[in-house]
Amino acid sequence: MNEEFEDLGNDDINELIERFEDCQSTGQGCFFDSDELLEVIDYFFAVNEVSKTKSAIELALQLYPNEIEINIRKAQFISQEKDPQTAILYLEKLKETNPEDSDLLFALASLYSQAGIQSKAIESYETLLVQDDEDIEVYSSLGEEYFALEDYESAVKIYKKAIKIEPTNSFLLQPFAYASQYIDNPDRSIQFLKKLCKQNPFSEQNWISYGILLYYTENFFDAITAFELAIAISEDNSTAHLYKAQSLISLDNYKDGIESLHEAKKLDPDEPLVIFFLGQAYEKQGNWITAAIYYKDCIRFDKFNSDAWLGVAMCYFEQDDFHSAEPYIQQAIEIEPTNIQFRLAYAEMLYKENYIEKSEELYQELYDEGKELSIITINWAMAMVSADKTMDAIHLLRETIDNNTFDKPNIYFTLIEISSKEPYIKDHLDDYIFKLFLDFDITYEMIENNCPSLLKNPHYENLIKIYIDEKE
Repeated sequence: MNEEFEDLGNDDINELIERFEDCQSTGQGCFFDSDELLEVIDYFFAVNEVSKTKSAIELALQLYPNEIEINIRKAQFISQEKDPQTAILYLEKLKETNPEDSDLLFALASLYSQAGIQSKAIESYETLLVQDDEDIEVYSSLGEEYFALEDYESAVKIYKKAIKIEPTNSFLLQPFAYASQYIDNPDRSIQFLKKLCKQNPFSEQNWISYGILLYYTENFFDAITAFELAIAISEDNSTAHLYKAQSLISLDNYKDGIESLHEAKKLDPDEPLVIFFLGQAYEKQGNWITAAIYYKDCIRFDKFNSDAWLGVAMCYFEQDDFHSAEPYIQQAIEIEPTNIQFRLAYAEMLYKENYIEKSEELYQELYDEGKELSIITINWAMAMVSADKTMDAIHLLRETIDNNTFDKPNIYFTLIEISSKEPYIKDHLDDYIFKLFLDFDITYEMIENNCPSLLKNPHYENLIKIYIDEKE
């Protein structure tokens, strides 16, 4: 039986379902009140009995054709079996005679969301908030719509209003913390959450959400303190242990970070995210064997975690076992075929293993797609250099720069650094170096980190000094 109905798997629901099925099988007329039929419909929805769900809805509409909740169930069934658009048309017609029914408006908003019509969904949720400005479910749903649009400023405003109504609600606090990292002034959200913690000092959810935002904004020391306070309130919260661990690891404290991850795993042994982070932590330490074990364990619980598949591949590859690595990276790409980083990693592996032709085909395919062209060109050029094809790399970089516009200087630095190692062309980079200085805000530190050979070339010494001094 579906988990949702285990507690209902009591005599009442069993008797109700049995009575309904008897009526259907015998064809005799039976009476059910509307609430009973809604329970029957919801039960069959939950256990995915399509034909019985349809029969229950048909009977309910025969008996109660004007009941809004039953009509909503029909729309949900239409959406599931056909498409959200058809269900929307059904409810929009019903809305003509019931323009202010809150259940109907909420169901319509949900269908708009499913159909990807965010503007209509937002409009419906806002109408509902005019009717009831304390409806937490509506606030939460509206926040999710703004998330889908990546309008994080609006999402933060909505969640903030809801949090003022329910200041310890984790389903509001955590998405608020997540969205706040992307707004123009996350410090305002940090101060808001800090104030909530003072007002609710024994709420672990407040401390966790405060810590999460501190973690997202790279305030790792303060984040650790917040998570430790949450753990002091309740030692059994795996989220607090998990984020405390990630904060420690971000400070290169792998020992304590891994210990905290194991605490989280004790509390939630089958949680794939905890297991994945354990793999990641051991990988960062260079412990390839242990990392691979945890990545594989993560896959056991979440077979579609493409990053875990990639993790196993990288661990094998670092142990010079390309034969074992290849099927894992291929699976990662199969799960997420548009992920450029996965395909670049595979191309790099192939190049290093001397499958040059196959690697070049993959690089060319990525290059032709034209997305993230700078990083693809740089990776391809560096692979060429590793195979003693320096002139091919220089030609690729020059051609890409000449035919495209970039908003970051990385590809220029790569061209200059590679070219400067070729004595007969290192003094023929004037056009690219002038373009670098004219188009980008370059500092000495950037040159030192990305193109140190440029500082060693006396031909450009005065130019660099004059240009950067003028900028400063």
